[in-house]
Amino acid sequence: MRPRPAPPRVTIPPSMWPRPAPPRTVTPHYGKKKKKKKTGTARRRPPRKRVQPPVLKTIPQFLPNEVLVLVASDIPDAVGDELAASLRLTKVETVRVALLEGAIIRFRYPDNRPLRDVIALLASDPRVSRAQPNNYYHPVDKAKKNRRSRKPGPQYSLGKLSVGAAHEISKGRNITVAVIDTGIDATHPALSKAIAGSFDAVGDGGKSAGRHGTAIAGLIAGQGRVQGVAPLSRLLAVRAFAMNRQYNKPLTSGMILLRALDWSFANKARIFNMSFTGPYDPLVKQALEAAYEKGVILVAAAGNGGPKAAPAYPAAYNNVIAITALDSKDRLYPQANRGSYLTAAAPGVDMLVPSLKKGYRYSSGTSLAAAQISGLIALLLERNPDATSEAIVDTIKKSARDLGPKGYDTQFGAGLADAYASLKFLSDSQ
Repeated sequence: MRPRPAPPRVTIPPSMWPRPAPPRTVTPHYGKKKKKKKTGTARRRPPRKRVQPPVLKTIPQFLPNEVLVLVASDIPDAVGDELAASLRLTKVETVRVALLEGAIIRFRYPDNRPLRDVIALLASDPRVSRAQPNNYYHPVDKAKKNRRSRKPGPQYSLGKLSVGAAHEISKGRNITVAVIDTGIDATHPALSKAIAGSFDAVGDGGKSAGRHGTAIAGLIAGQGRVQGVAPLSRLLAVRAFAMNRQYNKPLTSGMILLRALDWSFANKARIFNMSFTGPYDPLVKQALEAAYEKGVILVAAAGNGGPKAAPAYPAAYNNVIAITALDSKDRLYPQANRGSYLTAAAPGVDMLVPSLKKGYRYSSGTSLAAAQISGLIALLLERNPDATSEAIVDTIKKSARDLGPKGYDTQFGAGLADAYASLKFLSDSQ
């Protein structure tokens, strides 16, 4: 078979060669780059799972495995060591409390003995005047997280309490108020001239300024954007509360509170503002009774436990002025405690207060109402420094505007306090 001849070679002239593509011109991009539209079906990411915040533990009534013991002031210091050795306890500290005319010894026991058994053993010793748990206390307010602002709105409480008219007569000049609370931010513009002294009763070397104490101080003696009821009063910043990481809340103990009360009295505070609550506490009650007998006027928050809550202390002790909270329309704060121990009411809902880092925030609670009554009392004491606590209570009750059922009731007490009417009543009764 003959071989097939090769195909003829074809030569393409240069004129017929393919021309190269022209160079691409890139235009500089100075604006916002447009997003390309997605084509096709894009794969969607699965939705993120929400991480639930940890559930806060219920705060117990007292510190576990701790006992407080009161002994007379003439009892030797060695008694604490003897009690610890004989009852298998650890002596933590001893603090002399002038208001109790004795010393408080704090013991800790490492085993699982029932607290009541340990207290009974200590109480049976003739050298022990009293033995009890070391109780927890906590401030009472509720921040409004969605209403923070550095541009404060009007303070409706000033009009409700007739503060403007009252300031024509008194501004609480040189009246000393002990704010027993968290620390106070003394660098805040509203408080730069208000702090006369300070004391750290916690003694842990922790953060000195706290939101709650700063808010309370501003409502008593603030100047500028947040006007206090008694802007010329002098504050003692007594740090008794510190953040407890276990419960994520500022707390204090009966031991620390006794130290704070004693220091406040020794430094001549005329008014104790106590915007906190806790359980019935015989040692704290005894210290407050002693302060009252020596002329200190005691003001406390009624509590934020709600209408069915048990009485809150120290507000429910005799001789303590217990204050509940109202909103801008004179309605009772829904979380406020009720009870026959209430004295009167003041604004305490959606209150503009100073906060940390020179800021401001909104908050609610009977704590805030109590602070304003402490300021009102400072106004009265400037006009009559010798007024007794009984006279102050009588003045506030008889000059208050009645709310709710006619006359005194367990929701509003005597009604909405009025600073100007109180000053007029006190002046007329002299």
